[in-house]
Amino acid sequence: MRKEMKRVFVCAFAIVIVFNTINFGQKEFLVVNGKKNEVFTAGLENNQENKPVLVFENGMASKLESWMTVINEVSKTSAVFSYNRPRIGESENDSIPPTTEHIINNLRTMLFEKGLKPPYLLISHSFGGAYIRSYAAKYPNEIAGLIFVDPVDFTKKKGDGDLPYLEIGLKQHQIDSMFATPYKNFKEKLYEEMPNFYVEEVKILGQLTKSEFNECDSIPLPDVPVHFIKAGGYPKTPDDRGETIFDKEKLFRIDENLKMKRWIQLLNPLSYGKLFYCSNSGHTVQVDDPDTVISSIKLALIDYEKIQAAKIKN
Repeated sequence: MRKEMKRVFVCAFAIVIVFNTINFGQKEFLVVNGKKNEVFTAGLENNQENKPVLVFENGMASKLESWMTVINEVSKTSAVFSYNRPRIGESENDSIPPTTEHIINNLRTMLFEKGLKPPYLLISHSFGGAYIRSYAAKYPNEIAGLIFVDPVDFTKKKGDGDLPYLEIGLKQHQIDSMFATPYKNFKEKLYEEMPNFYVEEVKILGQLTKSEFNECDSIPLPDVPVHFIKAGGYPKTPDDRGETIFDKEKLFRIDENLKMKRWIQLLNPLSYGKLFYCSNSGHTVQVDDPDTVISSIKLALIDYEKIQAAKIKN
């Protein structure tokens, strides 16, 4: 939990209030349980029965605007739904912790209210990966595909966080002492200085990490197109602890390789699993390298059609 948190910063009545139109799509509010949620939809003219709806889930405390270049392209042929979670952007604070269950219920309520029925191709960034993986665990039959853009590592289990440090040559006692006090100070400072919407999602990440992301992988991935897109660019400010006894970039590379090995293990049983590596992209791949995300979505849609055709044939 300590190192993951350090790095990674219906059942309700809904009504629609339109407030703006942006070039290729429309911004509006969906009111769920009396609270407004900021939503952006595009390509609704492409919404057809049994055709996947593209649903975007943001990263931690992030806004939907980061997806706009991608949405502009993929909405030409598909219906698109994106939104800001409660407390973020113009979405109101619903005073409910952003657990995976709560966010999934909110999202599903809004999708049905807009007439956007399954199947869904869910596309997430960073912390949003925990939400869409949980959605797939709870409603596997509604999923047309999953695309994880540089996701929070929901495959991490107890002890995995220490592996990069052990591989680079540190002893366990060095790892423990290195993070004990700094982590405590970091968390206290974070809670004092960061806005509420950020703190609330950090707390949920802490809970998920402590439970080894059990909510996310309670059942195996459905056999649909699943893509992992990995950002390979070394962060410009990866660590604020000053000089260390190890090479920070080497540690970064070891950690990323260990993540990808775990992700590949998830992909291997699937008919259409893919891993993309973007060597020069920063964490926000949809901004730094939107073409890769667009290509991933298009490939996932093609492979979904192959799966459907095979079902009909059999």
